[in-house]
Amino acid sequence: MSMIHGMVVRISLLWLVLCIEGSLVVGDEPGNEVSVNDSGSQYSQATSQKHSGHKWERRTMTLENSLARYSFLYSACVDPSHPNDRAFDEGYFGMPGPSSCNWYHGGFLVLNLNGKDVGTVPLADMRVIETGTRGSFQMVWDHPDAMVRLKMMLPPAANHVIADLSWNPKPSGTVATVTLRLVCYPSYFTAWNHRQGDRHCATPRLDKHEPETLELVPGQDTYLYYYDTIFDVAKGEGDGPCAMMFSSESVRGGRVQIGNYAVFTDLELRPESRHVRLAFWDFNGKKNAEGEAYLKAHGKEDQTMLAKTDFRPEAVAKLDVARLRAEATKCLAEAGDEGKAYQPKVEGMLGRMTELKTGADQGDWKSEADLATLVEEYTVVFWKVKILALLNG
Repeated sequence: MSMIHGMVVRISLLWLVLCIEGSLVVGDEPGNEVSVNDSGSQYSQATSQKHSGHKWERRTMTLENSLARYSFLYSACVDPSHPNDRAFDEGYFGMPGPSSCNWYHGGFLVLNLNGKDVGTVPLADMRVIETGTRGSFQMVWDHPDAMVRLKMMLPPAANHVIADLSWNPKPSGTVATVTLRLVCYPSYFTAWNHRQGDRHCATPRLDKHEPETLELVPGQDTYLYYYDTIFDVAKGEGDGPCAMMFSSESVRGGRVQIGNYAVFTDLELRPESRHVRLAFWDFNGKKNAEGEAYLKAHGKEDQTMLAKTDFRPEAVAKLDVARLRAEATKCLAEAGDEGKAYQPKVEGMLGRMTELKTGADQGDWKSEADLATLVEEYTVVFWKVKILALLNG
C-alpha cells in the first residue's frame, strides 16, 4: 500500500512540475494578465519615390490585457546602401491600434537630441522584456550623443499604456537640447476624407480649439485630452477621443498646435532630467463625454501610478541572487545523483546572473534585458531540480 502511495505521490509531483514548466514556457501561469506579441522583423521592397526598391523593415509589438489592446509599429528603410542611417516616410514609430487615427499609425512620436532625430540612427535593440502581471518591450537607439531607450508598458487592468523615454549621454557626448513631438488625429482623418471637423485640446486648466495654439503649463496641465466635437461616437461618427500625460518635472515647456487635421504636441524636455515619463490613451469606441469623465475621475491616480512605476522588469527588480543560490544548493543536495547533471548549468546561470545584475544596477540596458531573459530560463531549470529533490526526499 505504501509503495502504491509513493508511486501516486511521484506521479502527482511529476504532473505538477510539467504543468509548472509548461506554464513558464508559454506564459499561461495564473496571474499572467498581460501578453506581448512580437511580430518579428518583416522585410519588403519600398515603393515610395525616395526609397523605391530599397529594403524596408516593419515590426509590430502588441500589448494586451483584459481591458485594452495596443499595437506599436517600427517602420524604416534599412537598405544596405545607407547602413548607418535610417530613413522613413511620415515617421518611424506609430500606434496602429486600437485606432489608426488618434495616435498616428504612421508615426506619432519623434525625439530629437541636439537637433538630430533619434529615428535616423539604426536600432540597437528591440525586444519584449516582460510578460505576466505586466507587459512591456523596449527599443534602444545608439544616437551619436547618447544611448536612447524607450520602454512601453501595459499595466494589468489599465486602459492606457505608459512609457519611460530616457537618454544616457555618452562620455564623449553632451546633450544640450531634447525635444519631443507627438502627433495625433483625434477620432477621424478629416482632410483625408474631405470632411471638416472641430478639433479640441483640453487640460484641467482650459480648453482650446482649432486653429489655436495651447501654451502648456507643465505643473497645471497634468493631462491633455484631444477630441473632435463633430466626430463623436455619441453622434455615430469617428473612432473616439485620445489623451496623453507627461511627468511635469522633466518638461520645461511646450505647446499644442491644434490644426484642422493633425494636432502636434511639442515638448521641450530638460536635458539634465535624462528621462521623461508618458502615458497614452486611445478611447476607441468611447464617446467624448466618456473620455472626459474618465480623465477627470482617474487622472490624478493615473498620474501617481506613472510616477511610482518601476519600469525595470519585475524579475530584475525583485532579484535576490543569494537567495536563489541558497535554494539551489539545498535542492541539488536533496536531488542526489540525479541532481548532479544539473549542477554545472545551475551554477553557470547563477554566476551569469551575478554579472548581469551588476551591469543592470549600473543602468546598462543590455544587461537588464538579458538578465530578465536569464531569470525566466533559470526558473524552468530550477523547477526541474526542485522536483527531483521532492522525489528523492
